[in-house]
Amino acid sequence: MPHPDVLASPPEAAAEKSPVGKAVYDNIKADIFDFRMAPGQRYSEQELAKRFGVSRTPLRLALHVLASEGYLDHTGGHAGWLVKPFDLGYYEDLYDFRTQIELIAVRRLCAMDPAPDLSALCAFWRVPKKARVLDGATVAREDEKLHNTLVALAGNREMLRTHSDLTERIRIIRRLDFIEPARIKAAFDEHDKILAALLARKAGDAEMLIRAHIGASRAEIRHITLHRLSLAAQQGAQAPTTTRTA
Repeated sequence: MPHPDVLASPPEAAAEKSPVGKAVYDNIKADIFDFRMAPGQRYSEQELAKRFGVSRTPLRLALHVLASEGYLDHTGGHAGWLVKPFDLGYYEDLYDFRTQIELIAVRRLCAMDPAPDLSALCAFWRVPKKARVLDGATVAREDEKLHNTLVALAGNREMLRTHSDLTERIRIIRRLDFIEPARIKAAFDEHDKILAALLARKAGDAEMLIRAHIGASRAEIRHITLHRLSLAAQQGAQAPTTTRTA
């Protein structure tokens, strides 16, 4: 998975060159994110072209973009692509960094005069329970939007740029926090309290709540990721046996 020294290249670059390349880029990335292409697994271009139903030219474009983002390694030859092994410690480091940025952001927000406008965030997160959106993909997008907005409102462009880069890098595992209904409910409860603390200008409470919220998310993601990695490893181990038996 992405190395700390690799900055993500925007997928829009692929789209500008080839809409087909962008489509196969999205499909391969989704398979990597969902562990359908398991970490450490090798693939040939011929195999991938058949799998995604595309010719070699748009496929290679997509593969090179994913390699530049740190998801794949080109190993040479026709058998040439490796899904990078998953480094959970790397993501732990990113979460530590993200937490520190957001702690600074909420501290700044509570000290601002006039207070920042949080009405758009409250319109989604501070609603009656019956009005809550329970779709995991939607909640994941809104969660990312809330955290990015808080950092943006803090007014430091370099801090926002760094946070945006962190957000892109951890997206592969962060969305796993919104699979279980209990975690979706918890996300609403936690964000409601964070926004209440910000509206009340209680910096200490806001920092405590942000730290606890990110910590709970991090623990859930670690648990799910390890489980999925275990399943992917079992499936990978079974595949050669099936081939030999056939």
